[in-house]
Amino acid sequence: MGSDESQFPLLSSTMPLKDYWPLACEKAQRAISTIPPLSQHSHYQSHQALFPFIETLTPLQQLANTLDISAHGPHLVILEDVTGAGKTEAALILTHRLMSTNKGHGLYVGLPTMATANAMYKRLAAAYRALFADNSRPSLILAHGGREMSDAFRQSIWQPVGGTAEDYARDDGNAVSECHAWFADSRKKALLAEVGVGTLDQLLMAVMPFRHQSLRLLGMRDKILLLDEVHAYDGYMVKLLEGLLRFHAAQGGSAIILSATLPAALREKLLNAFSDGAGFMSAGGSDNAGYPWLSHLTSSGLLEQPLATRSEVQRTVAVNWIQQRQEALDIIYRVVATGQCICWIRNTVDDALDTYQQLLHEGIVPDQDILLFHSRFAFTDRIAIENKTLNWFGNNAPVSERRGKVLIATQVVEQSLDLDFDWMITDLAPIDLLIQRAGRLQRHIRDAHGQRKSTLPDGRQPPVLHILAPHWQEQAEEGWLGQELKSTGFVYADHACLWRTQALLRQYGEIRMPDNARALVDGVYEQRIAAPAGLQTISDVAFGKVLSQRSVAAQNLLRYDLGYDREASDFLWDKDREFSTRLGEESVDVYLARKDIDGQLRPLVDEIDFCWEKSRLSVRKSWWQKNSGTFQCPDEETLACFRKRYHRPSGQIVLVSDTGEASYYSKRFGLVG
Repeated sequence: MGSDESQFPLLSSTMPLKDYWPLACEKAQRAISTIPPLSQHSHYQSHQALFPFIETLTPLQQLANTLDISAHGPHLVILEDVTGAGKTEAALILTHRLMSTNKGHGLYVGLPTMATANAMYKRLAAAYRALFADNSRPSLILAHGGREMSDAFRQSIWQPVGGTAEDYARDDGNAVSECHAWFADSRKKALLAEVGVGTLDQLLMAVMPFRHQSLRLLGMRDKILLLDEVHAYDGYMVKLLEGLLRFHAAQGGSAIILSATLPAALREKLLNAFSDGAGFMSAGGSDNAGYPWLSHLTSSGLLEQPLATRSEVQRTVAVNWIQQRQEALDIIYRVVATGQCICWIRNTVDDALDTYQQLLHEGIVPDQDILLFHSRFAFTDRIAIENKTLNWFGNNAPVSERRGKVLIATQVVEQSLDLDFDWMITDLAPIDLLIQRAGRLQRHIRDAHGQRKSTLPDGRQPPVLHILAPHWQEQAEEGWLGQELKSTGFVYADHACLWRTQALLRQYGEIRMPDNARALVDGVYEQRIAAPAGLQTISDVAFGKVLSQRSVAAQNLLRYDLGYDREASDFLWDKDREFSTRLGEESVDVYLARKDIDGQLRPLVDEIDFCWEKSRLSVRKSWWQKNSGTFQCPDEETLACFRKRYHRPSGQIVLVSDTGEASYYSKRFGLVG
């Protein structure tokens, strides 16, 4: 605020301090008057204010409604439950109760990806106002690097007519969600808004030596942190998350963590980090946790207990093993012949492309009934594909849209999208991801024809998850995944994890939720069964990578116990050092462009707003280096001018025709190497 030149313009001449002081005070008062006033929270009475559409609470939501939150100081609540248990609603009920007892004055929902954040933003828009008093005007902000691409968020931003506090209290009953322009004009102020939804990264930057770190830390200080899908993070981000919980608890803040399943070791890390920050006694969790499971850590100690489950979300998914691609294709053809829909989740883009092209080549399924969905599409095309996917397979998709449809996809459909397939095939993946994928199989209750129903039973055949995996090898060795799943071995480097997943699913023969979820997840990640000696070297390398990630994260974290001291950072707050909230291979931003009649570059998307961003996609740096020679690209001088003009120092340009097509890019296939 003090550096805002619109409020404190540079004086062209000097003046005595006695004259300058009252002038500066007047300007400061004017600047402060532009800040939106803090919205007062409402008093929690029942869940109806938040969710008027919920007539009967689920067991998890009922627990959130009655859990004892009287303990003084910060609270950490970890809720582990199946898909469909109403975890988000339960967390918001608990948030409202905590706010009502002055254990928080706002909320930030942190998620793994921008896509999951966008989906949560839409859900929260309808409920967040109920957290605050009727005469207040709380802001809901979308906080991630691509928020400008969200039409809903841009349209929610409002600017006061005058510029004083009186202008902020006006009411517009037509608005679904609103965000004051003061919060939205700079990303570093995003956490100051009463309610935020975004990526976890925005919070992690508050506990790392980024610029404006202290402002972010201030923004989250009184917030209740709602962290969803924490099982999705690697060793580096988990260590940063531990640091975040430590900082937040030290400031007196509370947090709610949601997950379908957490390995025991991860749950213990999160509990210990929060306990350390809050100054509680050591909080070691149970080694024999049930499922669903509650962990509630306060100054009074650690409460752990199993939770009940609704019959609607208790389900058994049989597992069928297949070893050849042709077996999977034959399953697709049988499903389509019956008029049902199916999805095959492949672990790499190239494998998805190969499968899609083979389906088109064989011609048994009409081209217009097959859809390809992966990450190598320009933003504009990816959104179109996402919308088509929801139209075909979404919650309310009619039978006419679902009938005979096939989706070939990568991990992009694992999270955020509410999809419902009659049948599913998946490549072998770690157990938690297979459980996540199975959650998209017969997700909603339908009749035999695929029409939505409100009550059980489901009229379709019992769900079966077909898993493409190598022939079972008791003593597997390097290369055991075979040619068909060779790429899977690069994506999921811990082959022992894959082997344990296959071993346990062969033993159980099914995924029974919630009964055997804990045994499956802990059996894989707690290494309850020994891996073959032939995979030990690969497993050791993967484990070493995790330890390395955690070591790097520990160096990048600030030490909360030292306060604002140069030595609070291992790098002494080096302004020239770059930090990242994520590790992993570098990516390259690729912009699709065409040349006009004058030879000038034009973005693929011919729109006024964000045309270059809508023409962008990201690829791995190694993939770009391997394949860029096959693309038509502008000369170095043109590329340099583009980078300078649009402030994209490492961006790359790939040329396409006026229709947005090329031999290496199409709206149907995406970017191919």
